[in-house]
Amino acid sequence: MQLENLAEWLEGLRKEDDLLVGELHVPFVQQKESIEVCFVGQKRAVTESQQKTLLGYLEQLDTIHQQTFERIFIDYLTNVDIYRRAFQEWGEDPDEHAPLVNSAEDLAPVMLYQSLFIPSWKDVGTFGMGFWAKWEVEHGVGIKFESWRLREVGENSVHFCFE
Repeated sequence: MQLENLAEWLEGLRKEDDLLVGELHVPFVQQKESIEVCFVGQKRAVTESQQKTLLGYLEQLDTIHQQTFERIFIDYLTNVDIYRRAFQEWGEDPDEHAPLVNSAEDLAPVMLYQSLFIPSWKDVGTFGMGFWAKWEVEHGVGIKFESWRLREVGENSVHFCFE
């Protein structure tokens, strides 16, 4: 996938605190909604490193998304019994919030890719992906890549905490 006019898209970014933010549609499983692309640590302009990370992400989209989705699926399977017990204790339907699944694609209805964070002070290929997850509404799911390799999975905060 390519951004048709990167310069024009970058010009349209909005400022939010120390972020520059834009909307972008990237195909993630069955999702139709756009994500927010957040350039962290910048108030005026996106750095060359951040641009290269965004463009590299878009070029490797299928591979990155497949790795991400498989890793979320593995973590989900590891913890699904805990999630299901918690929903039962709260009097909620575990099949609705934490369904038993057979494949990563089965998670698509209970999660939403929301944001891509790209820090200004890190090397090309460092970024975070944030997800809303029905099984973890309070904390969500976060993924961090460094040098194009998936390095960390955890709560949503993982995707925007860069040392």
